[in-house]
Amino acid sequence: MTGRIETISIPPWEKGELVEIPRTGFPLLNIEVKDQITDRLADEAIGSPHLMQEFCRAICDMHEIKETSDDKIVIDSIDEETLFQSVAQNTGKVIFDKLSKGPRQRADRVQRKLADGDTTDIYGLVLRALAQLRPGLDTIEYETLRSAIRDVSSGTQPQAHEVTRVLDKMSQIAASDESSTPVIDWEKDDRILHITDPFFAFYLRWGIE
Repeated sequence: MTGRIETISIPPWEKGELVEIPRTGFPLLNIEVKDQITDRLADEAIGSPHLMQEFCRAICDMHEIKETSDDKIVIDSIDEETLFQSVAQNTGKVIFDKLSKGPRQRADRVQRKLADGDTTDIYGLVLRALAQLRPGLDTIEYETLRSAIRDVSSGTQPQAHEVTRVLDKMSQIAASDESSTPVIDWEKDDRILHITDPFFAFYLRWGIE
């Protein structure tokens, strides 16, 4: 196959491009969605037209819209929390759960207290810290992540080598996942973590209760 395929880099969509999805699609259903809503959806779409389409689908589901309406429907408000959480659960949860479990389920992993009163192992702790940062398609410095770990945890902090080991394992799991391209990439030498998938980033923002 050498020479027959080529990798094409597709940049994230700009906000002006993203808002064209609802502005084009909803009128075909005889629906008017106010500009402040489409702007808000574009802000949360993390440059992904697929996420924007999921938002539009969720709005239709919430209003029980399955075909073009005979009467014009005007949508001037949305329940953001319900909408975004429902989309998050349908997008990034599967890979999040794989990363949370780690390389294999182990009963002897140390349970760590979180600031909100919950407990989790070190894999869950690192993911909670990432969620605290509410990332987009970002590059996260190791020290920034360590600071977030301190913010979300209560009690003894994991040592530096424990965190880097977890990031190594998570990166390996993400790279071996057959359902998608890697959602994270850990550069051990430079000590930076790349969030590379908008669905995973969106789940970190909205999917963790």
